[in-house]
Amino acid sequence: MHVVDGTSEDPIGDFNILNKELAMYDDKLGTKPQVVVLNKCDVSEVKEQQDELVDKLRLAAGHSRVMTISAATTENCKELMARLKKFVEAEKKKAIEEDLFDDDVLVAEVDFSKAALDSDSDDFEIISDPAYPGQWRVKGEYIEQIAKMTHWEYPEAVERFGRQLKALGIEDELQARGAFDGDLVMIDEYDFDFNPGLTNPYIPQELLEKDAAYEEKENKEHMRAMLLSNDDDEGEEEEWRPFSKGGYMDMDKDEIVEFNDDGDWDLLEDDFDLSPEMLDGDEFWTS
Repeated sequence: MHVVDGTSEDPIGDFNILNKELAMYDDKLGTKPQVVVLNKCDVSEVKEQQDELVDKLRLAAGHSRVMTISAATTENCKELMARLKKFVEAEKKKAIEEDLFDDDVLVAEVDFSKAALDSDSDDFEIISDPAYPGQWRVKGEYIEQIAKMTHWEYPEAVERFGRQLKALGIEDELQARGAFDGDLVMIDEYDFDFNPGLTNPYIPQELLEKDAAYEEKENKEHMRAMLLSNDDDEGEEEEWRPFSKGGYMDMDKDEIVEFNDDGDWDLLEDDFDLSPEMLDGDEFWTS
């Protein structure tokens, strides 16, 4: 059963890529009969182009064993199980007729042990020639097989290959050996520009752009908040009130006599003299 993600940017391309990789891994894997399932048909965007996608999948697969389901809502899942059961029984009967069984056990048709992917993924060698600076050749059965299985015409496949270089430690080793961004890297018959993951370049560009736009928006909002805060602070410091409006509270706060929590007079200094200061010529009178 070959499940295709209907929400993918290119479902038909994904289907073709995987089938090509199976065929490159082993010829018999590429010829095994499949039931193709288009998933996520509950999503409105997929539902709108469902018929078109089914027609294209039938054309790409070369048969009509294509179904639509929604694993989330279980739509058509029971029907799929029933059809798979009948399909397996039919293939088993066909295998018996072609004498592919030995003591009721299907004889293995694919020899997985011969694949280069069984070799040690850490077993690689990096070769450089001082006569050709900025050029690096990576050798190793495992990474060479990965390169052969990569469809370089698809950006998504190239991004995945880059992630594998990082995961296998090849990218870090190239940097340690002195490789720079833009250097030529050669693996088997394939070559590409080195792009170290300092900023994770293998993330799809559209996601990087969304992250950058979101970060820019956050920075603008932060700066705006700081400016408003500064304006408020400056306004409080420069605000002036006339004495008749309580301005004396702003000018001589430390000298104001007021009530404390106990209801008593709270004076700044215990020996503060409340008696009026008499100057020469002043007259003192009472009513």
